[in-house]
Amino acid sequence: MSACGFAASVLAYIGSFAGTLVDSIFPWFVLLILGWMVLVLLTPAATYRSLKTSTFPWRKSPRGERTWVVTGTLALMLIAAAHFLWSIAHEGSGVAGIVDGKYALESNGLILKVLTKEDYLTDRAAGLRSFATIMIYLYFPPMMYWWFRQTDRADQRHA
Repeated sequence: MSACGFAASVLAYIGSFAGTLVDSIFPWFVLLILGWMVLVLLTPAATYRSLKTSTFPWRKSPRGERTWVVTGTLALMLIAAAHFLWSIAHEGSGVAGIVDGKYALESNGLILKVLTKEDYLTDRAAGLRSFATIMIYLYFPPMMYWWFRQTDRADQRHA
């Protein structure tokens, strides 16, 4: 489930460069958020017994994955934060929308700036990229957890 959420988020990020807008795939993001919440709530419940003896990266990993998993998680967090901050700096306190048939940057029903169609599409694609990077960051740790948990089990069976 976590790998599917991660892959869907990466595809959304790539799609944002191809002209996909956040509006067109919003229902998928609702599913991504719900899927992530299920992972966050059910992972500890499903693995309660094994958490005490876990070798997941922040405890002790025999193959040394800890370094690159933690580094990867931090890098993804910084990338997500950079996208989010760039989006806020670029759009200010408004959101790109269509008001009275015009492309505009609006805030609480007030038009802050009239946009060209190109600016509108750029802002909407940037919004998709921001959200997709946040979802990539959120799905990476659970994906790594389940990957190394399964790999550790397979290694123990073959030893």
